Amino acid sequence: MGEELKQDIDWESKWQTGNTQWDAGKPSPALIDLVENEETKKLIPEHGQGLVPGCGSGYDVVFLASKDRHMTGMDFSQTCVDKLVKDHPDASAHNYDFICADFYKFKAPEEGYVLAYDYTFLCAMEPYMRPAWAQKYAEIIQKDGILITLMYPLDNHEGGPPFALNEQVYSELLSAHFDLVFIKDAVGHPSRIGKEKIAIWKRK
Repeated sequence: MGEELKQDIDWESKWQTGNTQWDAGKPSPALIDLVENEETKKLIPEHGQGLVPGCGSGYDVVFLASKDRHMTGMDFSQTCVDKLVKDHPDASAHNYDFICADFYKFKAPEEGYVLAYDYTFLCAMEPYMRPAWAQKYAEIIQKDGILITLMYPLDNHEGGPPFALNEQVYSELLSAHFDLVFIKDAVGHPSRIGKEKIAIWKRK
């Protein structure tokens, strides 16, 4: 991946101390709508392997897993993943699992993923890491596979995390390897309304 990427934020410490104020307690209503809506659910692969990096408490992993779609939740914090494994003893029976790994360094399945979901992950990265974020998704998502981005926070505040984002940032990062096939304003968690859009990108 070129230069060594270093996480400047101590996510392990945040999980050890319970400093997880970003945790909304359930999957985003915007993701639920996208998966269940007749117009958009046909764009989301039903079979294969999917990934949720920076999965946190794992709500989205559990929601996206199905009989034919195996989902893996990844987090950088071992404390986070240990808690997930303990809290989900029947994960394998429901076709999902959790791993502790560095998104930028881990090795994806040889065939790649058919689906990845990115929410409160890009915004947690230092801005200089963004090109590597896009390149990694291009490497691990197979041709015609799907990347769902719940874009947040769409504003221009200073500092972070979460670091401010906008549609242009996503387009500049992803358009070389992905086609934007769907985007709309997201009706998500109440505190984030007006700061989110949800999009589907198809790997070229």
